[in-house]
Amino acid sequence: MKSLLLGVSGLLALLVMVVAPARAIEPDAVKPKVVDALRSVPLTKTELSGEIGRRIDDLIYKNFMVIDVERDFLDPFRNRPPLKEGERRYVGLGKVIDAGSMFSAYTGDPTVRARTAKLIDSLMKTRDSDGYVGHMPVEPGARQNYRNWTLHDQEYVVLSLVDHWRYCGDKKSLEYARQVADYVLTTFPKNPSPDTVCTAGLPEAMLTLYGCTGDARYLQFAADARYGFCHGETECCTLRQWDKGPLDGRTLLRDLTSHVYVNVARCYSQTMLYRYEPEDKLLDMSRFVMKELTRRGGCLFVIGSASDGERFSYTQNGRGDTSESCVTAYLIRWFDSLMRLDGDLRRGDLIERSIYNALFAAQEPAGRRIRYFTPFEGPRGYFHLDGFCCPGNHRRIVGQLPEMVYYQTQDGGVAVNLFTESKKTIDLGGGRSATIQQKTDYPTSGRVTLTVTPSEVMEFPLRLRIPRWCPQATLAINGETPLTVSPGGEFHEIRREWKPSDSVTFDMPMTWRWVRGHGMQEGRAALMRGPVVYCIGAAANAELLKKHPDPGDLVIDPASLGEPVADAAVRPNGLKVTAKAWPWASRGQGAPPLDVVFTEFVDPTGVATYVHVPEGTPTVEDELLTD
Repeated sequence: MKSLLLGVSGLLALLVMVVAPARAIEPDAVKPKVVDALRSVPLTKTELSGEIGRRIDDLIYKNFMVIDVERDFLDPFRNRPPLKEGERRYVGLGKVIDAGSMFSAYTGDPTVRARTAKLIDSLMKTRDSDGYVGHMPVEPGARQNYRNWTLHDQEYVVLSLVDHWRYCGDKKSLEYARQVADYVLTTFPKNPSPDTVCTAGLPEAMLTLYGCTGDARYLQFAADARYGFCHGETECCTLRQWDKGPLDGRTLLRDLTSHVYVNVARCYSQTMLYRYEPEDKLLDMSRFVMKELTRRGGCLFVIGSASDGERFSYTQNGRGDTSESCVTAYLIRWFDSLMRLDGDLRRGDLIERSIYNALFAAQEPAGRRIRYFTPFEGPRGYFHLDGFCCPGNHRRIVGQLPEMVYYQTQDGGVAVNLFTESKKTIDLGGGRSATIQQKTDYPTSGRVTLTVTPSEVMEFPLRLRIPRWCPQATLAINGETPLTVSPGGEFHEIRREWKPSDSVTFDMPMTWRWVRGHGMQEGRAALMRGPVVYCIGAAANAELLKKHPDPGDLVIDPASLGEPVADAAVRPNGLKVTAKAWPWASRGQGAPPLDVVFTEFVDPTGVATYVHVPEGTPTVEDELLTD
């Protein structure tokens, strides 16, 4: 009997995998008025590998599938313990469910799907008769919803339930989303102080729900309700009218409203609203914030993140509470939204810088722990909780990475944004399709081979992102004489008649470059190769750091840099390089040179990124700084 039960169980699991929908996001009920220049092509686990696929798998099976969801996420909603004096409670269950929906669709794994579905079912059983879902005790007049951060949990619960419908096709979840959203719509207008609660994900959730239901109440609330925690995050105003929240004259430093995560999330929500109601002013803040991030002396860090103490900062301080993971996640999401709007693949340079440095460095190489902050100077630590905001937002954005590799173009073509091992059959419309296969070890090297197999001989454009870090790339079709391709444009287009098994091979030489620092890093430089930043790690330089505890004060001999060598200590196919250096005080006079090992920024023991180089050393401006 036992063996029979196991057999039936295995068969049921197999059936679940067979009937589970592929990673196809459910179509919206509302057709946007603005048609994106690029449309994401989601990949599944069988279609994506390489370093990106490996990182996603680690996060799913070494983090999401092993965290204690009962104790850390569901019990607070079931028990609603009273708040202690001065306690600020946020759980982050909605973000866990949201990531689980993406992971379910990506893997097709019935165990991942079951875990996500159980989270939803268990959460919804905690609802009160009036619809309240929360982790704080009920107060007269539903005043518990006026406390930070009850609403913040509810808004991401709404978003996660809508996404469970979009990614997994569960109509019950869509109805649940409406119920929770309607409770918010009923209680929120009664709050006499809407400026005292965090609403980072509120417009995003309501606009996503509107897109899936067509219910104009959700659009109206997202666009016209006043919200925003103006005592520490962003201006309290409507999404439609927001145009000055973090501004202090011409900078992003207005006191109390310069919280990077919330402001970038609001920029992202404005791009969502713009698609439904295309008023140009809705993109003004995105333009301004992008300018302030990417100008010389701006707020963006060389590792592709931002924030100091969770706020905008121009100092380039890399120590302590910097590079919040929520910021990294929403920068990537916002960059992608803007890129889909205008079709400019140069935004992919920003995306990959964030991914290969700040995002992946926030994830423990063993896969289990996640960082709240990822400083690029001084020691880094892992967050002590699996909940709260940063671990959840980290999981969510990693779950979206399979949607940022390939895109369909409006003219029936394909755009390639991220370089990673993958194989995907892409619908080109009119019953036509093309299978694109990438072979590459990127970012270890810059060599990528694309095999294009159309469903029939046909012409369509293939657009490639040529990263701005590459001074000159070569491209060859079917082994013919390579052509020189320069970076800097919105994309490089190959428009030709494609035949089965046509190949496109392009090489992007990865040479060392010293990137000039600004602000507190003035006079120093960061070592880069391709999209990857290198750092001085404590593990590889243990003896050196005993005598020279501040490696940022070393003077590196650029001529001593050789070719990188294999280093699997942090990741498979990782790299490191050894250079000669002198203490700053000696300036190379009379002192024997020291050996310094530079490892990739994902090295969890990294303690220094910017170092001194001798006067006259060729240094370059960061290619992401557009002015």
